[in-house]
Amino acid sequence: MRGRSGRGRRTWPGWYDRALVIGVLILSVLTLFTVGVEIGRRTEESVPPTATVPTAVPTTPPVPQSTPVATPVTTSANVVCLDPGHGGSDLGNVRVENGEIVLQEKDFTLAHSRELATRLQANGIGVVMTRTTDTEVNPANADVNGDGVVASPGLEATSDQLDDLQARVNVCNASGADLLVSVHYNSAENLFLEGFEVWYNDERPFSDRSLRFATLIHEELGTRYANAGMEAVDRGIGIEAHAVTGPARPGKLVPAEMPGVVVEGLFLSNDGDAAFVETDAAREAIVTAYQQAIVRYFAESPG
Repeated sequence: MRGRSGRGRRTWPGWYDRALVIGVLILSVLTLFTVGVEIGRRTEESVPPTATVPTAVPTTPPVPQSTPVATPVTTSANVVCLDPGHGGSDLGNVRVENGEIVLQEKDFTLAHSRELATRLQANGIGVVMTRTTDTEVNPANADVNGDGVVASPGLEATSDQLDDLQARVNVCNASGADLLVSVHYNSAENLFLEGFEVWYNDERPFSDRSLRFATLIHEELGTRYANAGMEAVDRGIGIEAHAVTGPARPGKLVPAEMPGVVVEGLFLSNDGDAAFVETDAAREAIVTAYQQAIVRYFAESPG
């Protein structure tokens, strides 16, 4: 038998052929095993370890101090809507001496309401205010109540009175407040009239609760005035259809949807009341009276 080279192939004994084949097979297996291990090792080295990604903790971005908030948002179970009467071009009742205005109702209602709000919030009570600065509640002179009437241009008042009152009620209703307290100070042509009085309406579904708060604030004012050495005249609790407390005036005004009162603290037109209301003792007595009455009310009637 001849190969391609033309040279004859040598024939080895059978046992040697078998031994040679077995040796070649063993060498092949060992080679393949070594190569496989090396490939596996290199593969493992070529794969980067899995990185542990830390879980991001969400953070709340700081709210800019200048962000305007129309109505404070509160999560408190009990919420009171404080209504500091008048404001802006609406001075409210005034005291005139020597032809000049020396006391303005709008100043006392706002200052006392703001301090009251701070105290109530410290007590855990939510507070919404119809105004927090010396401005009208309806400065745009909008037809808030929808009766087609607004303030005439050129007049001192920048808003129709009913529109102003409706705007105040709307703030309280939109907030879902549980109680409305409208803060006022009195005045009269009769300079001898003096003292404090509280008003509520008895035609509302919650009139019993309005009366209960009227009783509490009436009691607290009497006590705090006496403790401050002020012999204030007690003019009692009255029933009246005030705009903010109701009842409804169809086509003119939608009233508050919660119990409420109107409080007339003292008479700015009376010499004795006016001399007292300007003092720090009066501020402390009046604000404390409101604070304690509201705290007591919510202790009895949680929102």
